[in-house]
Amino acid sequence: MDMHKPSGFRDYLISLLIASALTVFFGCYLLIRRGYFFDAPPTADMLYVPNKAIVGVGTVLLAFAFLIGPIVRYFDRFDKWLGYRKEIGIVGGFLVFFHAFISYFMLPLKFPQVYLTFDSLPFAAGLIGTVLLLFLFIISFKRAIDLIGASRWWFLQRWGLRLVILFTLIHVYAMKWSGWMKWLKFGGGTPTAELANPSLAGLGILVMLFVTWVVIVRLYESIFVFKDFGLVTKEIAMNEQLKARGRRFFISSFWVLLIIYFFVLTRWMW
Repeated sequence: MDMHKPSGFRDYLISLLIASALTVFFGCYLLIRRGYFFDAPPTADMLYVPNKAIVGVGTVLLAFAFLIGPIVRYFDRFDKWLGYRKEIGIVGGFLVFFHAFISYFMLPLKFPQVYLTFDSLPFAAGLIGTVLLLFLFIISFKRAIDLIGASRWWFLQRWGLRLVILFTLIHVYAMKWSGWMKWLKFGGGTPTAELANPSLAGLGILVMLFVTWVVIVRLYESIFVFKDFGLVTKEIAMNEQLKARGRRFFISSFWVLLIIYFFVLTRWMW
């Protein structure tokens, strides 16, 4: 998250509007798939579905904050988005932190605390990622930047966000992978009180496809464009060859992502 500039009300307002739009979209999708939002059946907690929407939005915002760098580097028309990276990242981080709070304290039916231990890889990865997010937020203020030093602070921010994304991938894939593969192979099965339209893709699949694509774009950039594995600041504004190489991969991989989305979203038809 780029935090070299002071935050403004307008920047947070735009970030909140983006988060609100995504929340409405994800909420509607979950309502169609689950058949309910707050009025959960007796086997589910009231905030179970809202919590899914919250973490979906938060994760997308964090991944988008991670993607803004390549977008700005490859497409000049989007330069202004760099100014919103801090606020988008902070709003996304708050939503993910709120998800962690709800999951631990307010979902006793779905996540009994007795099972939330470090023996559980999804829980351990999620907890570490949440703590890292809290740390990144604490050091996002100007006083912290002055205390740590700009270069050291920027290193912590860049690699902190990378670790958050990494632990998010571990958390979600460890928890959902087997269920996703079963759904892709056999379909969603018959409707239940908790799942009205099981043939529709789970929101987690849709979110994590985007996050995984973002990670692939950043890995390609670090390994094949800059060849520095993200260890130094990226500056390609004056190098059209590098920009063109990164832009080609960005666009081609985005089309692949859209094809995968089409395949997943039409799974119910076959």
